[in-house]
Amino acid sequence: MKLGYQQGDRLAYWWVDRYVDVSDAQEPPTKEAIARFFAWHRRAQLPEIATVLTRVRGEVGGEVNTAMVRQVQQDSQRLGRQAFDNAVPDLADLMLTLTPEQIQRMEAKFAESNAKYRKEFLKSDPGARIDARYDKIMSYAKLIYGSFSSDQEKAIRDAMGPYMQSADARYTERVKRQQEWVALAREISTTRPPKPQAEAMLRKYADDWQRPGSAEQRSTSAGVDLTVAIANMTTPEQKAHAVKRFDGWINDTRALMAEGNRSEEH
Repeated sequence: MKLGYQQGDRLAYWWVDRYVDVSDAQEPPTKEAIARFFAWHRRAQLPEIATVLTRVRGEVGGEVNTAMVRQVQQDSQRLGRQAFDNAVPDLADLMLTLTPEQIQRMEAKFAESNAKYRKEFLKSDPGARIDARYDKIMSYAKLIYGSFSSDQEKAIRDAMGPYMQSADARYTERVKRQQEWVALAREISTTRPPKPQAEAMLRKYADDWQRPGSAEQRSTSAGVDLTVAIANMTTPEQKAHAVKRFDGWINDTRALMAEGNRSEEH
């Protein structure tokens, strides 16, 4: 976590460049915007993240309930929206300078990503589809709890049914969100509205995707139930592994906060 965060500005620029092929003129303001974002994030969000991790660390060692997992979900959504809102002015600046070719590249990258997603998670064979999603779920579960017994693995696979029912709906929602993002980018870059209006358009896009009752939220509900089921079938040893894992994340977060404080002092 710490190493990845320390490289976050480079990774963020790489990601933006991959999707829009940043021009020479766009490169300096884009890098400056990313630097501003990470400075803000260290100051404003790392302390909140440390608080959330500390709370969850106190919960993973015991019985986990739906309210606990939903609170983590709400915290993640709240922090994510704060981060988006903080980035909106710089996003608007970039959107206002995008060329038609850059937007076409963005579309192509989304299509490429979706093809990879379909190949991995939406196989025509139901068993293969479950296998792929099971592997993904288990990678997260093992990250937190360590290894699982064969009986536990079977129980987790058996519990995946409700979550798998929304696989196609999740993909449809994913594509719709991307299409609306591309349409928004095209509208802003073509009509060149005043920056405050472009910012308002970006915030409306985020508002629309946080509306209640979306397919993604229904899928999230099934994911919450699965998370609770996995947590409550773990052994005391696995719960101890989870506590230790959260201790490591908390220590990393606090070390990053301290690094940020030192850099501000200098």
